Amino acid sequence: MNLYYLVVLLANNPSGSMYNETIAGLLAKIESAIYLLVALFLVIMALMSFFIVGKDMAQFMFEPFSMNTLVHGLQDLLVTLIIAELIQTVIVYIESHQLDLKLILGAGLTAMIRRVLVFGVEKIPWEEMAITAVLIVALVVAIYYIGDKKIRIERSSQK
Repeated sequence: MNLYYLVVLLANNPSGSMYNETIAGLLAKIESAIYLLVALFLVIMALMSFFIVGKDMAQFMFEPFSMNTLVHGLQDLLVTLIIAELIQTVIVYIESHQLDLKLILGAGLTAMIRRVLVFGVEKIPWEEMAITAVLIVALVVAIYYIGDKKIRIERSSQK
């Protein structure tokens, strides 16, 4: 259950007691702290992934070229992009209390494209390839139909 829904439920209690408002306020602060920690961990992960991408770039310069090295470098770069998309999603949510579905689906699409790159390196059963293809098509269709829609989570005004 989303913490916001719990906060709204407690804040909209018909008795309107101060106790419920205090709990709702405390839960809202805890949720903000959790999102801040998630953003901090994502930033740390992004910095670590940049280091890995840099290491991959060094391999391109100092080792003989191979397709596996190129695919591995692209996979690491796509992980960095996925983390950046997740950071952007958390920032939008913290600023506006809206979930941007396009950002979430975009992160999923990037993950699926990364998965397709693995197909070129590893032996993958055809069933798994088919499922990945269906998921990519579903994500593209969802991104097209959703457009710029966002899910707004309203907080009730305190009395």
